[in-house]
Amino acid sequence: MSMPSAVRHINEVRILDALYRQGTTTRADLARELRLMRSTVGNLVVGLIEQGLVSETEVTGAAPAGRTGRPGQQVRLHAGHAAFIGADIGVGHLSVVALDLQGQLVCSRTTAFEPRHGDFDTVLDALVGLIRSVMGTLPAQQTVQGICVTVPGLVNHEGVVLRAPVLGWQSVPLQSLLAARLGWTGMLLTENDANAFAATALFGRSPQASADALFVYMDAGVGGGLASQGKLHRGHRGYAGEIGHLLIGERGFDPLTAIEGSFESYVSRTAVLARHRHHGGTSNGLADFLSAVAADEPAARHTLSEWAWWLGRGLASLISVLDPGRIVLGGPVSVLHAQVECAVFASIVQHSVQPSAPPPAIEVSALGADACAIGGALMLHHAHLSFDERIVYGGTTAET
Repeated sequence: MSMPSAVRHINEVRILDALYRQGTTTRADLARELRLMRSTVGNLVVGLIEQGLVSETEVTGAAPAGRTGRPGQQVRLHAGHAAFIGADIGVGHLSVVALDLQGQLVCSRTTAFEPRHGDFDTVLDALVGLIRSVMGTLPAQQTVQGICVTVPGLVNHEGVVLRAPVLGWQSVPLQSLLAARLGWTGMLLTENDANAFAATALFGRSPQASADALFVYMDAGVGGGLASQGKLHRGHRGYAGEIGHLLIGERGFDPLTAIEGSFESYVSRTAVLARHRHHGGTSNGLADFLSAVAADEPAARHTLSEWAWWLGRGLASLISVLDPGRIVLGGPVSVLHAQVECAVFASIVQHSVQPSAPPPAIEVSALGADACAIGGALMLHHAHLSFDERIVYGGTTAET
C-alpha cells in the first residue's frame, strides 16, 4: 500500500469511527473534530459514499446556534450497507442477533434449548437453523460481513472449544464444524461469552466509560472480561478472564464445577440453587428462587446473604489484582445484586487489602439474554470500522 493510500485509509476509518460515535454530523464538524481541512473531509466523504458506507442529506433550516455560514450536509453511516451476526450458545438457550453498520440491533431471536450434556451436534444443527432464520430477515443488499459465535468456555485461536464444563464440551472444533454446516466461507469467529459481554460496552458508542473495567458474567458458570486502556486484555495465550476458577474457599455449592472452592462454585446459578436447597428451599430454577426471595422465605434470605458475602469476597480478590475502574455485572444471576447491594459492598471492604480506599463502582448491565450475542456482533463491527493508526505512523495522522 502506497503512503498516500495508507493515509487516506486511516482518515476514512477516523471518519467512520466519528460517525459511529456521533450518529449524525456535518462535514464541517467532522473537519473540526478530526483536525482536517474541510476539502479533505469532503473528498473522503465522497469516496465513502461511492463505497456505500456513508449517506448524506442536505441540512434544512438555519445554521446551528453560534455558527455562521450556510448549513452543510448531514453525514451518517449507511445502516443498510452491512450486517454483523452474533450467535450465543448459552446454558439453556440459543441467541442470534444482527446489527447494522450503525451498530443498531435489527433482528434478535432467542430460543430455549436444553441439549444433552456433551451433545454438540444437536446444538450446532439448532444454531445453524437460527442463524439462517436471522440472515433471512435481512435485505439482499445488506451484506453479512461476518459471524461471531460465543460460548461459555475456553476457546483457542483456531476456534476450538478446549473446555466448556457447563456444556460438557472438550476439544470441540466449533468454528470449522459450524462453517461446514452453514456453507459459510466469510469471516467466522469463535469467542468466549464473557469477553463478548465486555465488548458490548467496550465497543459501544461511549467506550471511554469502559476504558478500564472488569466485566463479570454470571450464569451456570462465571466468566470475566477485562478492559484495560480501552482494549480487551487477553493474556499471553488468549485465555485471560477465567475468573470463575479463582479459588476463594475450600468447597463451594456446585458439585459439577471444574474446581472445588472456585468463585463460580459459590456464586453461579447452579451454586445459588444448590445453596437454597441446602437451607431447605425447593427452587428448581432461578425464577423459583426469585419468587422465594420476594416472599421473604427464610431459606432464600439465608441463601442471598451468603451469596452476597461470597460475591464480595471474590470481587475483593479481583480488585486487589486487577484494580479496575469499575465493575459491570451481567448474566441471569446478576439480578440478585440489587437485593443485597449493601451487603456485597460490606464484604468487599471486609476482604479488601486496603479497606480505607473506596472500591470501584459496581453496576448491573441492562442487557438481557442476547447480551453475549450482541457483544460478538459488536466485535465484528468494531473490526470492520477499525484501523490502528500507530501501525503506520506511531500515533500521528496526516492529511490526504
